[in-house]
Amino acid sequence: MSNILITTLHFYNNFGSVLQAYALKTILEKKGNRVTIMPYRPCIPQYKYFQTENLNIKYAEKIQKFDLFRIKYLEIKNETKATAEEWQEYDGYIVGSDIVWGKEFSNLDPVYFLQFAPESSIKIAYAASTILSENGMTENDELFSKYLPTFDAIAVREKSAVKKVQSFVSGKVVDVLDPTLLLAKEEYALLEVETPEMYKKPYILSYFLTHDPAVVDYTNMIAEKLGLRVIHYFADYPDRVFDTDAGCFAFAGPGEFLGYIKNAQYVFTNSFHGTCFSMIYRKAFSTYTAKRAMISRVKDMVENLGMEAQCFENFRDLSKISMKIDYTQFEKKLKEKQLESIAFLEGALKRENV
Repeated sequence: MSNILITTLHFYNNFGSVLQAYALKTILEKKGNRVTIMPYRPCIPQYKYFQTENLNIKYAEKIQKFDLFRIKYLEIKNETKATAEEWQEYDGYIVGSDIVWGKEFSNLDPVYFLQFAPESSIKIAYAASTILSENGMTENDELFSKYLPTFDAIAVREKSAVKKVQSFVSGKVVDVLDPTLLLAKEEYALLEVETPEMYKKPYILSYFLTHDPAVVDYTNMIAEKLGLRVIHYFADYPDRVFDTDAGCFAFAGPGEFLGYIKNAQYVFTNSFHGTCFSMIYRKAFSTYTAKRAMISRVKDMVENLGMEAQCFENFRDLSKISMKIDYTQFEKKLKEKQLESIAFLEGALKRENV
């Protein structure tokens, strides 16, 4: 058994951020390790999402749900902006997953390159994600060149990032699954929270992290085609953009998010983890891949798992919308990739060649 410290972006009030942290912690514990998530928050700007007092009150309630989730399932009671130097007693240190190597998300803080870890310890990047420019550069090649060679093993989340990250190190860099995909839907059951809203009428869940008016139009068109009610994420959109019986899950906690996915008839999203959990729950879904920065990480994932047919970019593609999805190829590819990903983790923790 190893004593492992995870450094990740657990502090965002974002469904994917906390659920990927939970999944990585869980899979490592299943392998007999003792796991701690470091309660570290880097110095990054705090965004104000809503302009009205009513919505800010609801958002404060959402934050409370996330805080309770972190306490109960991530076992994080207090966060600190202080130094990480006191976290020295672990056998292995893992950074990942999520966009831990993105300036907007982590400020490229040296903590997310495990620079605080003792030299004698094992340092691993698992499903670490970075931001690459159109010409394939990171946000700070000099910093990556300095820090990445100190790792014992590196696995990134996007296949498209392997070549660039490989250029900084002598060891082999591989791509692995986001940790959420290492667990089966049954392993999320204890987290699920279901509400009466989920049972009023069959619905399409529209989960978008950007406010593109086209998305609203597409949501309504898909809902009409499939005969479904809309439950959406656009809290600050006027009510008139959706039918009067539409619901909103913008202020849901992580457990409710899983409940909404579980009970949806169809999921429409541009979110990486919205796509992940649609597949985990074997839902009929479509991922909208137009007009969003960093969408390459979604495309990489669905191509890896044989689900690229579920992506679309424009109105003409709506003819492909269907409640029936063949998951046969996905099942095979997922199992293969799960074995590869877990083998990477186990080998890295033993300092074997991976």
